[in-house]
Amino acid sequence: MAVFLFYGQEEYLMEKEIKKLKDELLNASFASMAYKVFDNPLYNTLIECVQSSPLMFGNTLNLIHIDKYLIGNKMSLDDKQMEVFSQALESLNPSVNIIFVCKIPRDETKKPDSRKKIYKIISKYSQVHEFAQFKTYQKELNTQISKMAKEKDLVISSDNISLLIEQLGSNLTLIDSELEKLKTALHPDKTITTEAIKQYCTSTEDVFTLADLLIQGNKNEILKQYNLLTEKRHPLEIFSVLQGSFQRFIFIKNYEKRMSDKDISLKLRLHEFIVMKTREKLKNTPLNKLVKIRENLTDAEYKLKTGQGASSDIILELILLSQ
Repeated sequence: MAVFLFYGQEEYLMEKEIKKLKDELLNASFASMAYKVFDNPLYNTLIECVQSSPLMFGNTLNLIHIDKYLIGNKMSLDDKQMEVFSQALESLNPSVNIIFVCKIPRDETKKPDSRKKIYKIISKYSQVHEFAQFKTYQKELNTQISKMAKEKDLVISSDNISLLIEQLGSNLTLIDSELEKLKTALHPDKTITTEAIKQYCTSTEDVFTLADLLIQGNKNEILKQYNLLTEKRHPLEIFSVLQGSFQRFIFIKNYEKRMSDKDISLKLRLHEFIVMKTREKLKNTPLNKLVKIRENLTDAEYKLKTGQGASSDIILELILLSQ
């Protein structure tokens, strides 16, 4: 019997740990029948998941998404239901294993509400693990990417890890996909080069690419990139990343002659290599242009949030093309 509570924004590491547990706990020959997934089940189904009996061939593993119970007030149990739920967990069959999962969207600061009774019950009987997303300035991110490359039998230098982070951000799922792309493109070579990253890892769906296009002022490419992004991201999510990017751009441009790259990196909590590359990228871009773009973004974000004027897509396109 094993009970876990996994929560956080870093889906890549969470899914990897889930796979590891499946491999450890389940008989491979019967895994398809012994593994079940439930999405925020109602009370009766939730209790059935916990009270379920083992199958004749060994362990079972139930993965229960429970974010609607742990964050906000979308779903809840009354006191009597909570008591039955607690008793069910306490008397869980030794061959039944459960992973409670609370995935949090990237860049959100929400966490399971530890004040909720259901959280207290689950955490009492569970091994609790947080899978927080990495920040681009964290050394642990570099270590993780190095490990991911090694698992794919690839070699990558610390400078090129920093470049990869600059190109892709800290999303490990995206980085894993790009490493796989590099492995295929470089075969039979195994060393990831700067040229390869620049050639193959400028993601067409990446918000950071849109930030670069805004600086360049290529209106057709801006609109094309925006349309690609909105296929998978909400406009406000795009704005959130762009605002952060241009805030950093403005700081670096404003202080590039008064502070060293090292001092700026410490201030912004960015890798020094990223600061240097950003400063070079902004070499021919005046500070007032960066400020103007950020003002346009702020104005567009306000209009989106308040529902002013035309549809959100049209407002966003007009603002992006107006600078």
